[in-house]
Amino acid sequence: MASLIFSSLLCTLLATLCLLRRYWHTPGQLEKPRACRKIGVGQQEPRSMWRNIGFALLQAKRRRNQGRQGPSNAVVESLYLYPIKSCRAVQVEEAEVLSTGFKYDRQYTFAEFRGTPQGESVSAGSESTGWHSVTQRKYGKLANIQLEVWEPDPESLDYAPGEPNVLSDGVLVVRYPDPDNSNHRSKAEKSFELPYNPTKGQISNQGYSMQKMTIWKDCPDSLLITSTDRADAPPWIRDIQASIGCSKPFALFRVATGNDRQVFRNAPRKQQIGYQSVVGFADAYPFHILGLASVADLDHRLKGVTPAFTSSIALRFRANIYFKGPTAYAEDSWKRIRIGQQTFHVACRTTRCELPNTDQLTGKKHLSEPSKTMRSYRDIDEGAGPGRACLGMQMVPAAEKGIVRVGDEIEILETGEHRYILQ
Repeated sequence: MASLIFSSLLCTLLATLCLLRRYWHTPGQLEKPRACRKIGVGQQEPRSMWRNIGFALLQAKRRRNQGRQGPSNAVVESLYLYPIKSCRAVQVEEAEVLSTGFKYDRQYTFAEFRGTPQGESVSAGSESTGWHSVTQRKYGKLANIQLEVWEPDPESLDYAPGEPNVLSDGVLVVRYPDPDNSNHRSKAEKSFELPYNPTKGQISNQGYSMQKMTIWKDCPDSLLITSTDRADAPPWIRDIQASIGCSKPFALFRVATGNDRQVFRNAPRKQQIGYQSVVGFADAYPFHILGLASVADLDHRLKGVTPAFTSSIALRFRANIYFKGPTAYAEDSWKRIRIGQQTFHVACRTTRCELPNTDQLTGKKHLSEPSKTMRSYRDIDEGAGPGRACLGMQMVPAAEKGIVRVGDEIEILETGEHRYILQ
């Protein structure tokens, strides 16, 4: 009898501890977002993310160095979301496919105001007056802004259909280095929450507004969350402005419902797939896929870089889908593939800018690599123009809904030649 009572008490204690762990928070941290659960693979610290993809890349490197070929079949190794453009990735085991890319991917972006005065009209592609999306190309320290994705959880004790976090289809938790931290050895940080897809009521209550915001040659009406020039701006927008070294007026935008940017150029036409290809704040196409054997070959060619540089090189290319298996650059000839049950049109090669020179673990930029080495042997697409290295492929989903999972096999349905079309 005593042992039964002890066992019952122990079970009750363990259950209580589990609940406390789920709902308790330490001082200075946000509480668990109400009615939600966090998605993602384990700890989303950058080095943990690297370890998750590193073993498969290490195998690819060994095969490359030993002259051995990998398996002929391609398999999804890792999946990544980038909820705020150019900020840290969120690694997941499965992701929902939408016409714009994975759900939660690149729906927010930071922007800076270029030119004066504010309030003047902005023409598409303007590089003068107006809000312009910013990336690690200019502000490498955006890599230090961490994201968590919390989705509505019907099993949560505080779940209710009318809960604000449920109505907004989830929450993004944003963590960033504390700019007031005097002890640079510590990892002091601050955090705040964003509704993933704010409702009309939330937009009105929070004072969000519609503004033109330039991203490449597009200038869509976008949802202005806040900016440093507002008297009621929350402290975090100025904190992040300072932490990345931006001296211009600074803001956060979200894709406005119904204002996705249409994709043409190499994308399949509406008559072919049954809908118009679109993106949110991605550069050009909804999905980016990259083979780890291709990364391993690039790594083998790099000279004069540290082991720390090469240990996390795959993350520098910020792909949505990393796969293992085939030989290096096998993806160059893919035209149409099936991942699990989802078919994709492989639209074109990914032309590389200087962004991969930024270390995704620290936000620090290398002066020339890996861009210099890539240009020495991956200037392979005449359509991209001279001196434009290519690595990885851009894709458009054949259907607007689906799921992709780690471990899904990739079936090659069609191969052929590619020629990049410039904007």
